[in-house]
Amino acid sequence: MIQALYDTVARWVPPGSRVLDLGTGDGAFLQRLVEHRKVEAEGVEKDGTLAARCIERGLVVHQGDILDGLDQYGKNSFDYVLLLGTFQELIDPWKVLEEAFRVGKRVIVGFNNFAYWRARFQILLRGRSPVTARMPHPWYLSPNLQYFSIHDFKDFTRAKHLVIEDIAFFSGRSKIAVLPNLRCEQCVALLHDGDA
Repeated sequence: MIQALYDTVARWVPPGSRVLDLGTGDGAFLQRLVEHRKVEAEGVEKDGTLAARCIERGLVVHQGDILDGLDQYGKNSFDYVLLLGTFQELIDPWKVLEEAFRVGKRVIVGFNNFAYWRARFQILLRGRSPVTARMPHPWYLSPNLQYFSIHDFKDFTRAKHLVIEDIAFFSGRSKIAVLPNLRCEQCVALLHDGDA
């Protein structure tokens, strides 16, 4: 994920919040939130080596699948649930979001934009699945299961009655304001459940 994206998420999470990070990775960002935003944090990470790194950082992280990690928490256990870079890797993203909104009041989702212009040109000109700086793996090694654009994501949130409170678009080190579905590599959205 792009550093500016993480900076945006850190600004969205108020100091002292209760945060659950799904797909914690090595824990660097969660540790940053703990140290700089003084959040109460927990994480779930599937990769045992990465979960061990989180624990070495002093974080409370459970090793396991995201859904397995969510079922141990009660309703509204957290203020924010983070899905940064893992959303497009989920087999059933709606089921995970339902559970995320059960345990958290707001969900922050970060994802790759598969309508990014470089990806479009690779498909158009080469006739091949795209490989970019943010999607560095060939299709057969990619962790991505869902390939969607910013427009697709917005359609999804409307269909599921989710409200986008804030959204930000990034490419390289820059924040994108104009034509984000074409120019943005990665996006982050702050959501709440419109039916809640």
